[in-house]
Amino acid sequence: MARKNSRHRARTLGLLAGLGAGMGMPLAAQSLWLPASDPVGIARSGAGVAFGQSLEAAALNPALLVTLREGTSAFVAAGMELQSSQGTLGSNSNVNFSTDRNRFLPALGAAWRLSQDVTLGIKVDNPFMRHALFDSAYAGRFEALGMDLTTHRFEVQGAWSITPGWSVGASVGVTRVQYGFRNSVRVPVPANPLAAQSASNPTQGLLEVVAMEEGTKTLPSYALGFRWAINPRWTVAGAWQGSIQGTLGMKSKILTDAQRLVGVDGVGSPDVPAVTNAPIVLGQLTSGTGDGTLTLPGRATVGVRQRLNQTFTWEFDLRYVQGASTRIPGYPTVTGPSGTVTGGGMPGKFHSGYGFSLAGEMVLTKRLTGRMGVAMDPGLREDPSLEPTLGGARSASFSFGLGWRALGGEFNLGWQIRQAQDREVPTLDGRWDQNGYTTMNTLTRVEGMGHLWSLGFKKAF
Repeated sequence: MARKNSRHRARTLGLLAGLGAGMGMPLAAQSLWLPASDPVGIARSGAGVAFGQSLEAAALNPALLVTLREGTSAFVAAGMELQSSQGTLGSNSNVNFSTDRNRFLPALGAAWRLSQDVTLGIKVDNPFMRHALFDSAYAGRFEALGMDLTTHRFEVQGAWSITPGWSVGASVGVTRVQYGFRNSVRVPVPANPLAAQSASNPTQGLLEVVAMEEGTKTLPSYALGFRWAINPRWTVAGAWQGSIQGTLGMKSKILTDAQRLVGVDGVGSPDVPAVTNAPIVLGQLTSGTGDGTLTLPGRATVGVRQRLNQTFTWEFDLRYVQGASTRIPGYPTVTGPSGTVTGGGMPGKFHSGYGFSLAGEMVLTKRLTGRMGVAMDPGLREDPSLEPTLGGARSASFSFGLGWRALGGEFNLGWQIRQAQDREVPTLDGRWDQNGYTTMNTLTRVEGMGHLWSLGFKKAF
């Protein structure tokens, strides 16, 4: 028996070493979606569609609900999601850092066994999150100055055990989507501020203001899953998380606290009369919203799980992200005496791709469980159409966590780091003069990093 346990420990340490080596891969930028909102899912870097007997994994695949040993169980968790982005101009090495970095990250799950073959559950999580805000000196402000995308999802789940080894599940509910966006625009200040610019009413300066739009809506969401337990050690499973789409009710406004007045060349000083006429033009400006249509990508995942021995279990998940269907609402507009202006729009197209998660879970003591994971996600945007607000490059994450059984339940902690791969893009640095906006084709270095952490408590009743 001692020799057998020794072999088990050796194989377990070998797998942990392989997982640790995988965590040394080059890092990439943050993705638009979150791997999970609960501490166990975060610690596993989003792997878990085949991880039976785990209430947290059932949030990824509802078919796992029937594998729970307890008749009734629930968990509650709370943490923080942190994102930071920066852009560095290659021409002068000026660095702009984003603010508005932190978001509260709640999560909740529960399950009730109705019969031997049927289990119901609920989940509350945050599938997508992206936020960044730059100051008025940021070179890419005409393309995007700030963005805030937050989602809160609530779904009712159900699972049915067809046979002891096969089960299927589904969840349906709603996702509350909150979206905000802002960018800078410039409007002409002509000699006669009450009339449109023309050859007889020349522009004497350009007034820069920030256009902002916000929208909120509750949209339907759903997920489907299956599980096949080949034997007590091997499980294969899969899940589909449907896309979230709809048209947001948008509102717009003009932020005048960041206004500035420049010359007709876009960089120099305006003519003296423009200083007097600019407030008159500002008073006539009105804002409008862009198209409020939003589509957040669906995701298909297939996973394989092995219970290697009594102490160690690993899982590998392969996922396909339907990123080509992604759509972000149109830009806000500003209308004045000389017409309507808007931002140039985020260049490039969204595209789909494949990613993976690899996780290991080890029983350290009777009360203590250790977890670790690594993940790679596909890029959402084609190179070189990247910028710091929305991001969109390939992504990587590394995580670990602990579970401690106490007070009749289990406390769980999960932490994940998301660090950006440096990218250089030619579309961010531009000039807006009296003829409109043009890019300078100067390279800008785009970087970013982020963290997820969550602390929760799970209990069976």
